[in-house]
Amino acid sequence: MIGVVAKTGSAVAVALSGPAAAPRFRARRQIELINTGLTTQPNHAAAGMDLTAAAELVAQVESAAEKAAAAGLLVVAGAVPASAVHAVAVVVKAVSVPGHLAGILRSHAWMHAAEGMLYRQAVLAAAGECGWAAYAVEQSSLPPAEQALNTLGQAAGRPWRRPEKDATRAALTLLTAANDD
Repeated sequence: MIGVVAKTGSAVAVALSGPAAAPRFRARRQIELINTGLTTQPNHAAAGMDLTAAAELVAQVESAAEKAAAAGLLVVAGAVPASAVHAVAVVVKAVSVPGHLAGILRSHAWMHAAEGMLYRQAVLAAAGECGWAAYAVEQSSLPPAEQALNTLGQAAGRPWRRPEKDATRAALTLLTAANDD
């Protein structure tokens, strides 16, 4: 199973296998979601454009992020036994933004929120393209799992920061759900 934390322009993915009671660290990867030449903050860049050009820019970044996410997820999956990857869990945050680009571009805070959503949605869509179930896991519902995080962090080595820990906790939710089936 793979857990992911996406940030503006990049993501951290952690792959685990085994039962939830004794998970095994398999891989970790920093995935760059934007190619050189594209902005990581399309809504910010679009703020001064007409709406048609702004929408085209945002769509271009969405497409590039989804392709890069799929490529990165496949690399992570390559480090896991083929039968171990059934799903990807992406950590999400509850945010509210207008449903149209013109509304988003009226507020700097909404631009940031929409960009965060863009990258999380790109990873979720990429997981589906790779043939895996994709789950959005609310950050506030991640399990504490301190013992497992300590053990898995020792196996993973550095860096073992909050993004890696949250991605691991997201993957643990999938292992737990798989054990419940």
